[in-house]
Amino acid sequence: MSFIAVLLSVLLDQGLRHLEHLRGPRWFRAYFESLQFFTHSANYWRATAGVLVIVLVPAMVTLFIGHLLDHLWVGLGFVFALLTLLFTLGPSDLHAQTHAYMQALQQGDEVRAGALAQALLDAEPPTDGNARTAAVTRAVLAEANDRLFGVLFWFALLGPAGAVLYRSSDFLRRLRGHSEYSAEFTGAVIRLHGVLAWIPAHLAAMAYAFAGSFEDAVSDLKGYYNTCTVRFFQVNNDVLVCAGLGALRATAEETGSGRLRAALALVRRTLIIWLVVYGLITLFGWSW
Repeated sequence: MSFIAVLLSVLLDQGLRHLEHLRGPRWFRAYFESLQFFTHSANYWRATAGVLVIVLVPAMVTLFIGHLLDHLWVGLGFVFALLTLLFTLGPSDLHAQTHAYMQALQQGDEVRAGALAQALLDAEPPTDGNARTAAVTRAVLAEANDRLFGVLFWFALLGPAGAVLYRSSDFLRRLRGHSEYSAEFTGAVIRLHGVLAWIPAHLAAMAYAFAGSFEDAVSDLKGYYNTCTVRFFQVNNDVLVCAGLGALRATAEETGSGRLRAALALVRRTLIIWLVVYGLITLFGWSW
């Protein structure tokens, strides 16, 4: 039943893009603003405890509702799990955003291309067109984990509560950039999300290798880790980009929209690999 929920949510996600705005961070922002006092703590442990409370409360509420509905009727629990997973994906569709960016490039609409690139990067994009497209390509490879693979992994492990847990940490990471937040709180947010993203990011990186040039991807990953000096929870995006670009080396152009299109296709193939593996795991009863 878990696999069916995942498969249906992925299919419905493609058909219900007009409802995408419903899964934005507004609900989390309203909830987070009621707990703003946690963000000012200069104590390491208090800030860490605050981050854990902020992220765990929505997950625990989801767990309670799911168990309650399962006891009433298993069908209600399934529908709740499906809707929760559908609600926690994204929040914006990576493929739709990337296609819109490529369409803007083809039409020569630099203003729209810049705005779409900023949304994908969650930062100011480079002014040079080639550098901007290269940055978007890297963002596609990294964002696939936060928008899709991380949610699917934690859903497989903990059910709807796991999906809400991961999405809450991601929302909190994206809201942490206010100047009034303490350095300890910001660091705790980065650590928590990095820890939650670490396993799915590495599984996605290996799936990139299987979906593309395996030898190049593994070679690039080994080279990255040989020179890596940051902590383990800080490497997730670098690992995804490194493995993704290595996997694309034999099939894509070195620069431009051709490589971006190939990166998007790589994410699709990786999703198929995940779904196949998820189905096999479900058959053995190893998933939620």
